[in-house]
Amino acid sequence: MLSIKENKRKLDFNYIYIFFTAVSSLVVFKIVGLLDIIIYKILGTDLFLGYHTLLEFSSIVISFILFTITYYTYNKNHRARLLVFFTVFFVTGCLDFFHTMSYNGMPIFFTESSIPKATTFWMLSRLILGFGLLISGMVPYNLKSYLPRRYFLIASIVAVWGFFYIVTYQTEWFPPLFIEGQGLTNLKILLEYVVMTVFGITVFFYVQDYRITHNKIFIIFATGLIVGIFTEAAFTIYKSVYDTYNLLGHIYKILSSFLLFRAIFIYNLDDPYIELEKAREQIKLYAKNLEKIVERRTAEVQRVNEKMMEELEYAKRIQQSLLPPKELNIYGTQFVSQYIPCEKLSGDFYHIHAVDEENIGMFIADVAGHGISAAMMTLFADRVMKPSKIPSRFVNNPSPNKMIKHIYMEFNKSDFPNEMHIVMFYAIYNKNTKVLTYCSGGMNSLPILVRKNGEIDILDKSIGFPICKFGDLFEPDFQKAEVRLEKGDRVLFYTDGLTEDYRDHVPVALEDLQQILIENRDHSLETLNKVLLDEIRIKTKDIPNEDDITYFIMEA
Repeated sequence: MLSIKENKRKLDFNYIYIFFTAVSSLVVFKIVGLLDIIIYKILGTDLFLGYHTLLEFSSIVISFILFTITYYTYNKNHRARLLVFFTVFFVTGCLDFFHTMSYNGMPIFFTESSIPKATTFWMLSRLILGFGLLISGMVPYNLKSYLPRRYFLIASIVAVWGFFYIVTYQTEWFPPLFIEGQGLTNLKILLEYVVMTVFGITVFFYVQDYRITHNKIFIIFATGLIVGIFTEAAFTIYKSVYDTYNLLGHIYKILSSFLLFRAIFIYNLDDPYIELEKAREQIKLYAKNLEKIVERRTAEVQRVNEKMMEELEYAKRIQQSLLPPKELNIYGTQFVSQYIPCEKLSGDFYHIHAVDEENIGMFIADVAGHGISAAMMTLFADRVMKPSKIPSRFVNNPSPNKMIKHIYMEFNKSDFPNEMHIVMFYAIYNKNTKVLTYCSGGMNSLPILVRKNGEIDILDKSIGFPICKFGDLFEPDFQKAEVRLEKGDRVLFYTDGLTEDYRDHVPVALEDLQQILIENRDHSLETLNKVLLDEIRIKTKDIPNEDDITYFIMEA
């Protein structure tokens, strides 16, 4: 409410500013009239011409400055009102120059200087200024125009030279406006009143602009027009072209020109820089606040991130708790395993367990992708593939192809996204017969068998279909295969993250992997595992692995 009251006081003050200007101008005008007997005099020609030339050239300079400002700022903001402004100020500036140079007593300017020529130039200038500013007031202040300014300038130049030629060389075409010894003619006085009336109407339009925008420059412009009214009033009562009323009119004129200049200068040059400075200060304030906001948001993000990392660490521990120990000995068969996720959570999963008193079951699986989504899929693997979850019919008659078939059917019963899939390798080792029966479920990294004598074999006799959402289309036939092992033979089960090429970077090339297995076949599984881990660390030191690395090694 306080701000509204303050705004009202501001508006009242601006209206008072107009009233004060009008009253002040009227008071000066009346004082001169009351003291007419005391102060009225006809100045000497040389003295008056000096004052007259100085005042007129001052207003001429202002006119051309206004022309320059409005002409060159038009292309920046395209306000239609500027087209009227620079046309009017260019024409009136030129006509005022012709008026000054043609004033009675001045040197010859193309033709002999005279009162009729100078007065005609004056009256044309005032009429064009009055009606031109009236047109500018009738043009909405925010109306845009994209008309080429050069056409208006060319038209202005043509009009100026047309007026110059007619007034200079055809002065007799115009009726007399001042008669030496008699004073002003009725036509001259009437025309001055016409200009005064036009100025008064124009004041109304600019006050309306102020009421809409609350921009004080429109008030300043209106006060310039009010002073202009008294300019014309002074030129209705002078008796000699060299008397004090004529001089008073020129003083009013220079004051009016200055007020118009101040309004247009502020609006077109000063105001934009003021607004720019305000914008800069506002940006500085925003930047300062933004830093605080960013700091606060960053702290919030860090807190959330820390909490998320804690949750992921818990999830990692839970996921790893589902895996078997890294070193196992089941029925005299040794196992070592390694699990290296590329992120906190992994999409790889494996398990080793006793199926019955003579069979050992084992599998390794790789879920599509890695990270959280893939880790969630490993929970499915844990639920379906762990010994406690296997149907009794499979326990009594263990078979890797039947197990993978069971997993495939369970996967298709679940509501997993269609793009998710699992590749896996399932094997059962009989400790008595030493036969390893296996089946592939679309595994692209097939186990490597290293015989005690150094021979290498790939377990590639079983080619199966990935575990995916194709159950509605067909039921794949999973075929098992067998291989007999001898004491000391080793089998490496691994996911493709160990040997797969990512952007010309391979953790351990397949040839190198086989070489490591052969060279360390007589060493313990622990030693072999250490050599393999060292190789992985060396290869991923500068370029981190981009996929999960999981493997386990079995020794018969």
